[in-house]
Amino acid sequence: MKMENLNLDEAALRFNTTIHNNTWTPIKIKPSTLELYVDGEKLGDVYLDEKIRLKSNKDNEVNTLVYVKFADGILGKLIRYRFKETAQLELRGKVKTGLLFVPIKIPVNYSKVISPKNLNLNLDNQ
Repeated sequence: MKMENLNLDEAALRFNTTIHNNTWTPIKIKPSTLELYVDGEKLGDVYLDEKIRLKSNKDNEVNTLVYVKFADGILGKLIRYRFKETAQLELRGKVKTGLLFVPIKIPVNYSKVISPKNLNLNLDNQ
């Protein structure tokens, strides 16, 4: 993950990863929105604006841009989390996909413990 842009309204993050598609058919991940929470407090919304196509039965290299639109009062929240040892990061919502010609919305409730102290947000130069 690489941060391409960060300001008080939004951030742009570039993800370069490998996703394995175990199915016998290609899958399309369509533009979707998820809610971003840290320690149960909403920080904003995460937007995937591009379609991602996953070829069947293989590893797929994915290089995509994701936008985070921050909620009001983000600067105070980021400064507060900056010095914490750990924080619970959550993504909630539904991702729009397509399997053949059938549109499917997959519920997402992803949770991970992160160390905000090691993120190097560089808030001193804002």
